[in-house]
Amino acid sequence: MRPRFSRTRRAASALVIAAALVTLAATPAQAAPAGIANPDFEAGNSSWNQFSTPFGGIPLINASSVYPAHSGSWKAELGGRGITGVNRISQQLTVPAYRVPVLSFWLRIDPQTPATMGFRELDVEATAPDGKSYLLTSRTNKDSSGAYEKVTLTLPDAFYSSSDQQVNLSFLAVEDSSNKLPFLVDDVTMDFRLKVFRPWIPPVILRPATGL
Repeated sequence: MRPRFSRTRRAASALVIAAALVTLAATPAQAAPAGIANPDFEAGNSSWNQFSTPFGGIPLINASSVYPAHSGSWKAELGGRGITGVNRISQQLTVPAYRVPVLSFWLRIDPQTPATMGFRELDVEATAPDGKSYLLTSRTNKDSSGAYEKVTLTLPDAFYSSSDQQVNLSFLAVEDSSNKLPFLVDDVTMDFRLKVFRPWIPPVILRPATGL
């Protein structure tokens, strides 16, 4: 992790570990047969698990008009509490056999001053069936544009299998007390594509011509 977030991430990790029993005790979201369930958040909290520490404040998935959604009225609003902590939404989904999962979502990061310093971070992670977590991408307030932008990510080979497998997708926002603007996430989709295999073609060996 980048040095500027080291202390914040250590503190946030400790809070997450301390609340692990609460998270495990919560009823998990039902796995979607394929793709993301409630991808545009218009069904509210349905199909998404939420975790926040410190607790309190506006719900992570909301229809607040303070920050607009990319489409419809609902979106995920991660971070922006102005205090050191973490916000996370996650969902378990099924990746079909022999398919490459490709994640897409719309992300808005509002401009912030000073733009040369990173006060908050969004990590998009996927956890394989063996429990190993993979960081798909990371964004900070330095990546802000003030408008929704589409992000498309191909999951690594660990999520390609000869059988259906359940994986966990999560959006995790980490921030300190130096800002109050959130990461806005909306219209999350997961496509499944066929893997393209290029056939191996043996090299052509050219032999020098010999005289008759």
